[in-house]
Amino acid sequence: MRVVALYRHPFKSFSAEPCDALEIVADGRVLGDRVLGFRFNDAGPPDDVEWRRKTWFASLQHTPALARLRCGYDPATRRAWIKFPESDELVEGSIDEPGDRLRFEHHLNRWYAELDGTPSAMGRRKLPLRLVGNGTDGRFHDTSAGLTTLHSRESLSDLAKAAGMSAISELRFRSNIAIEDCAPWQEFTWIGRKIRIGEVNFKVRKTVVRCLATHVDPASSDRDIDVMGTLTRIIGQDEPQFAVSLIAQNPGTINIGDKVAVTAAD
Repeated sequence: MRVVALYRHPFKSFSAEPCDALEIVADGRVLGDRVLGFRFNDAGPPDDVEWRRKTWFASLQHTPALARLRCGYDPATRRAWIKFPESDELVEGSIDEPGDRLRFEHHLNRWYAELDGTPSAMGRRKLPLRLVGNGTDGRFHDTSAGLTTLHSRESLSDLAKAAGMSAISELRFRSNIAIEDCAPWQEFTWIGRKIRIGEVNFKVRKTVVRCLATHVDPASSDRDIDVMGTLTRIIGQDEPQFAVSLIAQNPGTINIGDKVAVTAAD
């Protein structure tokens, strides 16, 4: 088994950044992953970065149009960029400059306020969206543990077959690591076991339960596939699950092409 793709997601719920390598830092998280987010104004002041549920953020779960945004972040230079759809408007700047952070907020809120069906449009949350995060600490994962996630291309192909599709983009699952050369759903049998990928040892914690965000096509932003229903009604899972979460045992680097070695449970 080997690594075939690596991703990080600097802005919570925004587009993925394909990477040649991922660095696992001392706290066990992926460097530059979920280090920024746009949070509703009624969630608290921007300097309060305690973990919050995704419902307090601009999130694919309730705002599919976010899939059309393109973004990136360089942890070394601490500069970020967001490209808006239709107009191809590009906003970029330093996350350490208050004026640049305000520009990110201004352009995002102007675009977001025009969308229908959002929590703010329905009166459930209050604008403006505030840019939160220091660009270093990965605080904005769907769970407070902030774990690395992995899926196999074989499981992805089996899901596509069950859904009656020729292929499904793995980007909709927002994993950090994609592997291949194993049996479909084999990664689910690794719960509680240890694996080594590149320089990093992990313990496989549990499967990842999915939400409506996975129904969104990452290219078009259409809700085009009932992923949750396919996983439960067709594949027969008790809960809709895809990918597994990993607890890093040490810092290190993972590269595309690295082998995946599985050891016995504790």
